[in-house]
Amino acid sequence: MRAVSNFISWAFQPLLMPLFGSFIFVNLPVYAFRLLPEPIKMYILVCNALFTLIMPVLMILLLYRFGIIGSVKLDRREDRRLPLLITLVFHGLNFYFLYKVHLPALYYLFLLGAFFALLTTTVVTRYWKISMHMTGIGGLCGSIVLCAIVWPVDLRILLALLFVLAGAIGSARLIVNAHTPAQVTAGFFAGFLPQLAILAYA
Repeated sequence: MRAVSNFISWAFQPLLMPLFGSFIFVNLPVYAFRLLPEPIKMYILVCNALFTLIMPVLMILLLYRFGIIGSVKLDRREDRRLPLLITLVFHGLNFYFLYKVHLPALYYLFLLGAFFALLTTTVVTRYWKISMHMTGIGGLCGSIVLCAIVWPVDLRILLALLFVLAGAIGSARLIVNAHTPAQVTAGFFAGFLPQLAILAYA
């Protein structure tokens, strides 16, 4: 069970969630995304892969290489502060480059929700080891709930799968003793609520 939990933790780490979310968005069966040319869809995915995954991972590896953090797993709360700040900067760059392309407004709101969730996690991490894994999947769940409310598309199956995945990730983090139940729950809502708060502007 612990081996499975470690696999889930690695396979669904928080840095992957913006890319997963963007992949879901560009493939939604809605008019706004069906009109997008394939090169634009690829540009969206490349930007997210570069700024929310590849560059943060490279920076974490560099921080570890120079002894600034103790582990690339960021197990210690003290190790998370600088990587989170760096990731926050890259998320800002991702938004900047994607804002130059005329995309559906709801997608930009998804990116802003992810940015504010990451900002919340960065602040909380100074005092408490909130679950970043759950913040990531919580934001993804919240964004798809938002899509289901705003757009006339049936996303019930996708939402069910995502919430089951959230439960699996949360359980995995508890099994490997990475977090307490409170940290897992708080992490989920730190990602979920900013996406729903955006509903006021959608």
